[in-house]
Amino acid sequence: MSETTSRRRLARVLAPLAAAAFAVAGLGVANANTETVGHGQNEYGLTAGFHAGAKVDFVYSKGFFCDTSVAAASSTGCEVGQKWKRAPRTQHDPLFITVPLGFTVPGPHMDCPDKLKCVDHPYTMDLSRLAPALAPIFKTTPDKLAPVLKDYVTPGHDHFLTDLNNGKPEWWDVYVVGVTDRATYDAIHAHRSYSYIQSLLKAKNKHVVGPIPTNLFLFFGAK
Repeated sequence: MSETTSRRRLARVLAPLAAAAFAVAGLGVANANTETVGHGQNEYGLTAGFHAGAKVDFVYSKGFFCDTSVAAASSTGCEVGQKWKRAPRTQHDPLFITVPLGFTVPGPHMDCPDKLKCVDHPYTMDLSRLAPALAPIFKTTPDKLAPVLKDYVTPGHDHFLTDLNNGKPEWWDVYVVGVTDRATYDAIHAHRSYSYIQSLLKAKNKHVVGPIPTNLFLFFGAK
């Protein structure tokens, strides 16, 4: 057997193992084919998040839910900029996600890195309602930016909770907090608490915007 053939066979063996490793960590190669409008495929996996200064584990078991009564141009039916009208269940709690705007954060330092789809998250979202606010950050005009944002790959982000629901799985409605400065983002990450984000918003910190409502719900238990 030639060395080239051996390498090819080894690659075929390792490929599914690498995919399994991503799944255990709650990450996978972005794939929109497993999603339908308003619903994600039910998968089991883990991500990390923060609550009251501590790091916690999120255990997912159901695909995302996006309220399709809210207009969205994304392939998933998920949207940022307008709040949901119909929730999947009466009982739910807020999940706040911080998103870096105008700068990048290395993947190992984020709960859900850029270009990797976290388990039970939507692959894309419609961010076009935010075009007027985002255009100055990206040095363009809302008219030019809006079409790009209509089916935008879900950006990398971190998770923050205000309670744990006693560790029981439930639906969480998602709110986005945009951060336009790396030092501010690092400070938020270091504090590991939504109360710190609230203090920045209350002080009208120029680098923090939100919370911005969405029509997205995620299902997990936090411990």
